[in-house]
Amino acid sequence: MIITTAGRTSNELIAKAKELSMKYELPYKERNGVSVESLQQKHQDDVIVVGKDRIYIAPLHDNAKLFFHPNLAMVRAKRMFKGEEESLVKAAKLTSGMSFLDCTLGLASDSIIASIAVGDSGSVTGIEGNSLLFFLANEGLSSFTTGNSDFDQAMRRIHVVYGDHLSFLQQAKTGSVDVIYFDPMFHETIDTSHGINSIRGQAVMAPLTAKVIDEAKRVARQRIILKDHWQSERFTQLGFIQHKRKTSLFHYGTMELTKE
Repeated sequence: MIITTAGRTSNELIAKAKELSMKYELPYKERNGVSVESLQQKHQDDVIVVGKDRIYIAPLHDNAKLFFHPNLAMVRAKRMFKGEEESLVKAAKLTSGMSFLDCTLGLASDSIIASIAVGDSGSVTGIEGNSLLFFLANEGLSSFTTGNSDFDQAMRRIHVVYGDHLSFLQQAKTGSVDVIYFDPMFHETIDTSHGINSIRGQAVMAPLTAKVIDEAKRVARQRIILKDHWQSERFTQLGFIQHKRKTSLFHYGTMELTKE
């Protein structure tokens, strides 16, 4: 990736772009009135554009602009704050003080909900293997402001890791996390959310294997959660109990663990 500024730039935007360039060890290129498309073609790379109101990524081989926004997490959080039941929190049995590992972070919608549930005495770590999504999630969670302090604090508490979840799990200590969560991209497109549709092409599509689950079983203290399409065979193949919901096209699967 390369980093540049919006067309209407300023000293402030240039300084921010250079700061991100150093932070992520990515090359900074002056805009100089050149279009983003021209920069893509010249450097044959994805382009991060630092604007006044937001940062977005223009992927080289995709016309979509990728940017961070909590999207449905905000709607779900409002219901939680009203005391309503939240399906992920219920399936994972999340309570204050627990630790939660999201092995398929994406744009962190589920991790935000988990962070709200476990509170400031708990911990949430998210692993993302795609460099574009890692950048967006890491920057978005640390700087996006909604005006709701509880929601914003929940975002700030999430620790984002760049890498693949198998390697992370292999290096993790046995029984070091309460709940481990997997949300692999569905083989079927069922979410009409622009946020999901815009990242499908960028998401890591590595299969969820028995080897990964075996490592997760070693690392998790309490349970493993799988979110998948209601028709998915992964629930049965990997040993999860599928919790069917008549009103939803995706279901949660749970695997309860006991440590000796």
